[in-house]
Amino acid sequence: MSLSAQDKKSLEEIHKLFIELEKSSGDFSFDPSKLALLKDKISQLTSSENADVGRLAPLRDHLHGKMTLKHFVSFAIPFERILNRNLQDDEFLIIENDKNAAPQETLPLVFVLDNIRSAFNVGSIFRTAECLGAERICLCGYTPNPTQWKVEKTAMGTQEYMTWEEHTHLMECLEMLKENGYRLVALETAASASDLYESFEAEPTAFILGNERFGLDPTVLQLIDEVRVIPLRGRKNSLNVGVTAAVAGFEWMRQWRTRK
Repeated sequence: MSLSAQDKKSLEEIHKLFIELEKSSGDFSFDPSKLALLKDKISQLTSSENADVGRLAPLRDHLHGKMTLKHFVSFAIPFERILNRNLQDDEFLIIENDKNAAPQETLPLVFVLDNIRSAFNVGSIFRTAECLGAERICLCGYTPNPTQWKVEKTAMGTQEYMTWEEHTHLMECLEMLKENGYRLVALETAASASDLYESFEAEPTAFILGNERFGLDPTVLQLIDEVRVIPLRGRKNSLNVGVTAAVAGFEWMRQWRTRK
């Protein structure tokens, strides 16, 4: 069911409030008046004739002044998703020659994406993974999948060739990979991280990438085999998650191929 003009207006107002509250919560507190306004506007969605819109109304009960920013952001995701649902793509191009290219050897490399918020980043990683010849992509938590327009657009058709799967919980995904012989490598700016360009073990590898803002939970870092970080020389201490996946993936492939 498409969004009515009123539903779209209401959802855009709600999303704008989410963004304003997120940007102004540097001290992990929320403006009480704006938070109350947000909850009130979400409550009004009960009057919508669109069932998908109406189902968002109960989310107001989960919003409160003492919640963490991480939890607050997670409640914004359904509103971002439903607003994107009706967008039309007039720019999506797939190069016809790509479809006729012969597939190359698949590498024993997996990308695990946990609670990635940006559909653009996910689509970018799909494109990188396919170009690398990676085995598959695991989408965990609220990471968007290729059925969403922005992922599909950025992936540029590579989602048709990549094997991907969804997991509700990251830990279950990691345990499955561990049991199947994959070395779990977190890409994170942790103090104990090793340099990306040091030698990798010559075994199937899964790179784990966390939320753009919050990274990976400490409990996850206890389960993985090692943490790697890309050495940087500028003032910023981290790269975009899509860029990180590309840099790490191609370095891993370079090392893998030199051993053959």
